Amino acid sequence: MDALALEATSGKKTNNAGAVGAPVPGQAPAKRKPAKKAKKAVVFFEVEILDAKTKDKLCFLDKVEPNATIGEIKSMFHKSHPQWYPARQSIRLDPKGKSLKDEDVLQHLPVGTTATFYFRDLGAQISWVTVFLTEYTGPLVIYLMFYFRVPFIYAPKYDFTTSKHWVVHLACMCHSFHYVKRLLETLFVHRFSHGTMPLRNIFKNCTYYWGFAAWMAYYINHPLYTPPNWQLFHPHCSAEPPSTRIQDQEDSLSNQEPLHLDLPAGLLSQLHI
Repeated sequence: MDALALEATSGKKTNNAGAVGAPVPGQAPAKRKPAKKAKKAVVFFEVEILDAKTKDKLCFLDKVEPNATIGEIKSMFHKSHPQWYPARQSIRLDPKGKSLKDEDVLQHLPVGTTATFYFRDLGAQISWVTVFLTEYTGPLVIYLMFYFRVPFIYAPKYDFTTSKHWVVHLACMCHSFHYVKRLLETLFVHRFSHGTMPLRNIFKNCTYYWGFAAWMAYYINHPLYTPPNWQLFHPHCSAEPPSTRIQDQEDSLSNQEPLHLDLPAGLLSQLHI
């Protein structure tokens, strides 16, 4: 009995195993998962930043990705030294070399896995848009102050008076149009390759633009200004017809006396022709 029971149970197990292993009609076969590709090992860089003048170590960056740019390295350096924002930094391979561009990639530079850069402070910076807006707004406002003759520029009796010469008004329109056009181009047209410039340069640039505009506007809008008289520069230009002027010149030449030279005796014999 026990042997028969064992045979019956073993037969059921084999039947069940065959039923499980047999494919069910109408069911798609199970897809095998693709084998995972082995990831390539990433070699990180170590970046050391030294002062270009004193060669002192300013910052050490560990585990920098090889595709990091110089702009990203400047941002990392800024975190450890907040007083030097990225626009103020000059990163270079040599203390006296050229500054690297922000777009340069770390792994494309001639450095090893331990890269050494040199830092130089560019000083306080200001954006180029602000520079041009300041340079062009000054001449526009200064010229209009002279044009409307605000007080403390000319004599008090000329305050807020206007010129009677049309050329003065034409000069104001041309000057204003020129600088308004430049302001609009700065805001909507121009794109600058460098984002900033040293703050100290704006004083030099504004002195030129503002000073030249004031010097020019003072004389053009002066109450005693008179348009140029072209006859003073060209004396031969007059309202008379050309034929009359030619006849007068011929008469003046005909009335001139001949030129006589008194030469000492014996001088002609010494002259050789």
